[in-house]
Amino acid sequence: MGEKVPHAILNSWRRCQATGLDPDKLDFADPVELDLDNELVQMAHPVIEHYRPVLSDTKAVLILLDEQARLLLRCEGDAQLARAYDRAKAIPGVCYSEDLLGTTAGGTALLARRPVRVAGSEHHARRLYPFTATGVPILDPLTGHARGVLTISCRNENEHPAMGRLAREIARAIEQRFLERSTARERTLFEAYLRTGDVPRLRPPEETGPLLRELTGTDHLLLEEKAAELIAYGKRAAVEVALSHGRVATLRSLPRTEPVGVVGVVAQVRIEGGPWRELADASVQPEPALLERPSRPLPAAVNTGNRPVPAAMNTTNRPVPAAVDTTNQPALAAMNTPVPAASPGPEPKPHTGTDPWLFLFGEPEVGRIAATARKRLRLMYEAMAEIGQTLDVARTAEELAEVALPEFADMVTVDLHDYVTSGQEPSPETMGLRRTAVKGMQQQTLSVAAGEPVHYLASSAQARCLSEEQTSRWPDPRNPGPETPWTVDLAPAAGFPAGVAVPLLAHGRVLGVATFLRAAPSGSFDDDELWLAEELASRTALSMDNARRFAREHAMVLALRRSMTPWDVPESSAVEVAHRCVPAMTGARGDWHDVIPLSGARVALVVGDVAGRDLHAAGAMARLRTTVGNFAALDMPPEDILGYLDDLVRSLDHGKAGEGERTDRTHGRATGTTCAYAVYDPTSQRCAIASAGHPAPAVVRPDGSVEFLDLPLGPPLGRGGSVFETAEVDLPEGSSLVLYTRGLIGESDGRKRRLRQALAGPGRTAEQTCAAVLDAVPPAHLADEFTLLVARTSATPADHVACWDVSPDPAMVAQVRAEVDRLLAAWDMEELGFSAELVFSELVTNAIRYGREPIKARLLLDNSLICEVSDAGETSPRPRRAADTDEGGRGLYLVAQLAERWGTRYTRRGKVIWAELSLTDRDRLIES
Repeated sequence: MGEKVPHAILNSWRRCQATGLDPDKLDFADPVELDLDNELVQMAHPVIEHYRPVLSDTKAVLILLDEQARLLLRCEGDAQLARAYDRAKAIPGVCYSEDLLGTTAGGTALLARRPVRVAGSEHHARRLYPFTATGVPILDPLTGHARGVLTISCRNENEHPAMGRLAREIARAIEQRFLERSTARERTLFEAYLRTGDVPRLRPPEETGPLLRELTGTDHLLLEEKAAELIAYGKRAAVEVALSHGRVATLRSLPRTEPVGVVGVVAQVRIEGGPWRELADASVQPEPALLERPSRPLPAAVNTGNRPVPAAMNTTNRPVPAAVDTTNQPALAAMNTPVPAASPGPEPKPHTGTDPWLFLFGEPEVGRIAATARKRLRLMYEAMAEIGQTLDVARTAEELAEVALPEFADMVTVDLHDYVTSGQEPSPETMGLRRTAVKGMQQQTLSVAAGEPVHYLASSAQARCLSEEQTSRWPDPRNPGPETPWTVDLAPAAGFPAGVAVPLLAHGRVLGVATFLRAAPSGSFDDDELWLAEELASRTALSMDNARRFAREHAMVLALRRSMTPWDVPESSAVEVAHRCVPAMTGARGDWHDVIPLSGARVALVVGDVAGRDLHAAGAMARLRTTVGNFAALDMPPEDILGYLDDLVRSLDHGKAGEGERTDRTHGRATGTTCAYAVYDPTSQRCAIASAGHPAPAVVRPDGSVEFLDLPLGPPLGRGGSVFETAEVDLPEGSSLVLYTRGLIGESDGRKRRLRQALAGPGRTAEQTCAAVLDAVPPAHLADEFTLLVARTSATPADHVACWDVSPDPAMVAQVRAEVDRLLAAWDMEELGFSAELVFSELVTNAIRYGREPIKARLLLDNSLICEVSDAGETSPRPRRAADTDEGGRGLYLVAQLAERWGTRYTRRGKVIWAELSLTDRDRLIES
């Protein structure tokens, strides 16, 4: 079906799913009896017969549907094809509406009010999968109502690119017949009116009644518009119009007839139940015969309600005022030609009462003008709906071309500066032009294809358009002269004698140029179409500039995130770690993760998700990640770290973080950030986890079973007054702890089930688990970025850990030193004996002198030799530099000099003083 499903098809699928249509059970309903000689058939039949020879050379079927998507006519190329469609029940009276058949070219085009192509499996009904069809709505040129749908259908293998264009051409021809019929009726009505010279007299403003005089200008315009529609209709009709302040007006139209024929149509108004004013001899007559086009221009539409009759409606021999020079204005001069006097008709009855008359007389071309305006309005509506759907510059350029074809132009090219497509700021190196989009007929005649650089001649319309930032068209009816020079790849020889080049301007900056070309039969661009081209280009340029700015900011955010993301996690014997950071297709959030080695061979695992999708979110992520690392270095419990982060997020949002720095309250809010902080201890094989609004981690047990942990979930960071809780879980060796951000599972239970299925399985490494998750949840299907962190646990061997209970007796120091010597000898590390004995001597002595029972000592062999002494006291020792005459105070100073690092961590039962001796020191001692 292609990479991108059209919006009309997607919307139709959603409607079908909402109504519960089953694709396997959809079928044609029984046909109903229809009037096969209605107005739509009368207008369409000559057109279809005209195009029948074209269909005879194709394996396609032309189908005409009415406004309810019921089949009226069918035209096919050969008898075999006709029999095939008869077997498929495509016969008159069958309904193709979306309610019965789901997504079809006819039914969907009728609802979307625009051409729709449905191919193969884009149909909702499975029985229609073998077919491809293009449906084009037939819109009333004056009212815009859908009169029916013209569909061309064929089997998938027989589709031809010209079928869609043929369907549009036939539909437009049928609409033209509706238009000609309407304009002919209006021209006849107005010609008959001009010949009578019977203009009903208007009452003075003081006799019009208070209700009409109290109406606002908006209400007057609304009444005039509705009255014009009634008069254009040309028949007896009525309509209610809702006015301001809850008022309701009723308009009705009455055709006026005299002995000479129809003299006009009167639109009469009644406000809030006022009396009707009957007209003299008002009657409804059959529509008059069509008249020939008048030999002189006819006046514009005139509203005669409560205003003097303008000169254009002057039916006497009064001259045009002297202030108006008609020498060079043939239209005005023609309007001044006297109209032959007609025999006067009966005098109308005098007006009485409180309501005035409203009269509106239409010129012969009013229908055509209204239809043209409606087409342009429809084009602008499509532009607003279609252009700028994505934050992609190239796609936006293609959307402009698709909207303009084929109604406005036969060929469209869009050329942009390199800095626009690359999402950069303009510079001399990025000002080259590149063909970004080209669509239309005869694309093969162009020497520059999409994606290639384009160079314009200095005298070309496009080069002048870029330098002067003005629209340029050719030929120019206001300045006839020599042909405008063309570019090297666009020439009149290619069949495009008319065109317009429009600069793409956004915020005072030229992004490129769009060129609209027309073939010879389409005609040149008039002034109104010039404005329309500029409006299309303006909307497109704004969307492109937004996409460029987004691409630039997105690249900056990703670069900032890449610089702050830990691509190489530190080695740890406690866990085997694998991670993935998958950015979103649109926008970038502040997801982060970290693996932090802690004292005692433990490791901290952190995953967070900052609210927001911009540079501020990336900046907040950097500050939070740094803060977590600093707090983790202090060996704080998980709940305390989340509490401090909560305070930091609140200070960020209130602009109190840093010295005088203020955070943008609309774009940089970090409130709502979620975070999960876990600490795994390989000696006890237990994990302590605290969560601030973060999705529950998953645990893969050694047997392959998967469990989503039920943790006490705290609120997201930044809410204030929060108390976070820590839960402890057992993680036997070989278990995998899986941390992730919300983007991986979203709000869907189905994606969480897929995650569970992907994680299930014993004996996987951390990398294999990450790969399985990405295979089950493809990143291309995710609207949000996500971070995945997998930690497969290990356990410290029992013979690598030694613990001793220490009584508060100074004699225990020697005993501990002896045990350390014995253990190091067993580990073949006698070279570290002196350092280890000295460290334990100082730590145990401090605990006996200043701590509280119980006192314990522990020695661990990991990536370093870890010496720990714990007691129940809460006072932390501090190193100081002893004077030369001091007898003590040098113990912790010596520990700091011998150990690679040392510190204090607090527990629920007191504190632990620890020191790590580097094993590389042992290697250096052996070498020396």
